[in-house]
Formats: sequence, C-alpha cells, structure tokens
Amino acid sequence: MDFCVLKDIAEFREPLTKSNNEGEFYSSDEEKQYAIGLLSNLCPGESLSDVEQLFSLFKREVYNENEIIWRQGSVSDSAKLLVKGRLLSLLENEEGTLEQIPTGAMLGELGLVKGIDRLNTVQCVSDGAVLYSLDREDWDVLKRDNPRIARFIDMIIVNYLSHRIQHVNSRVFETKYLPV
Repeated sequence: MDFCVLKDIAEFREPLTKSNNEGEFYSSDEEKQYAIGLLSNLCPGESLSDVEQLFSLFKREVYNENEIIWRQGSVSDSAKLLVKGRLLSLLENEEGTLEQIPTGAMLGELGLVKGIDRLNTVQCVSDGAVLYSLDREDWDVLKRDNPRIARFIDMIIVNYLSHRIQHVNSRVFETKYLPV
C-alpha cells in the first residue's frame, strides 16, 4: 500500500480543532486547522509554521460514496491527506485484498516522490469525504524552491516504510513464516 499514518509516534499532536456531532466542521478555517494538525502528526518534531508552509500547497477536494480517487496502474500525480470520510485501498491483482485508510493518513506520497504508477485503487466509501491534495506541479516547485520543507514528504515515506517493515518483521517472528 502507499498510504501513511503513524499511530505509534510518541509525540502525537492532537488536531487543532473539533467538529460538531454530525462530523461537519464549523468553518473552513477550522477544517484547515484540523488538517494542519493531522499533517503535523505525520511530521513529528517539525515546527507548526513549517507544517503550515507545506500545507499551503495542498488543495481541498471532496469525494462521495463509490467515487474512485485513482485506479491501480494510473499515473501518480498527487499525494493526498484524508481529513474526513472513509476510503478503501484495493489491490486489484490480489482478489480480496483491501484496507481501510484511516483519517489523518497520507496516501499517494510514494508515487508522487518516486514517479511510479499507483500501486492500488482508492475508492471513497462515504459521502462528503474531504482530502487535501499536493499535486505534481506544486511538488516540483517545492523541491526546487524549498527542499528542506519538501524533505518532510520524504520523511513521511521513510517513517511509513519503517513502520511496515517492523510490522512484517513482527509477523515473521511470531509465526516463523513470511506473510503472503
């Protein structure tokens, strides 16, 4: 999978706002502050002002139930942060392999950075899912103009891959075989 959420980081920051009982944000500014808090969770140790600078390049998108965000094998042209709603990641070549993408996850970052095609299909399974997207053009400008901030995305990938490797190692150790 190429999405990222780091739940086991000790310095996990609380999002900066709350929603009302229906899961709707009180204002677009509060939604943005919440999204910045989620992005900050993925960038432990980085200053809030640096995270805000990175977030300023993200654009808001809304998806509804059954919409496809992207298809496996399509061109990777963005990374997205899931702020609200439910998404599923599906591996089309492996029937029955799916995983729910949690709120606060970044998805598509590996394809954006490495320039590889999408590794999965991502489908929205709720109405009004809110994602913030960093597109290829803004990513290229960020790498050129502010490589220190661009490195945050690289570190999200490194942390995510490290988390995945630890998970696989634990499974191998516990079961004495490599999961298929």
